[in-house]
Amino acid sequence: MNITPARTNIALELHSILPDSVGIVDHLPDSVAPPCVIVGWSEPWIKPTTLCAYQATMELLVIAQRIEPGGKLEVLEEIVSTILPALKTFADYQVIDCSAPYPIQIGGVDYLAATINITTDLGD
Repeated sequence: MNITPARTNIALELHSILPDSVGIVDHLPDSVAPPCVIVGWSEPWIKPTTLCAYQATMELLVIAQRIEPGGKLEVLEEIVSTILPALKTFADYQVIDCSAPYPIQIGGVDYLAATINITTDLGD
């Protein structure tokens, strides 16, 4: 079983649907340049679905902008509303849920974010 393609393939799919202004990061960065989507693993990371097959859980961390006075939700809403319908067309990925907007701190900076949780079958 090779799990790396599950992560890198969804990153490629996101590149195809999002504007060039939205960065796609398929590793854990120490800093970010919003707007961007960070593709990572989530819990439970890998679980068996049959005796021979597995399913992985991934998260798409959508980071819209720094949190500032008078900040707006539109950028975050636009990215999420582009990703969710597109995921329905990607045969290998299923949406679990999408969080409400929340603050996240990366590198000492507060950003506006939302998380889309998805699953994918890994086979055997």
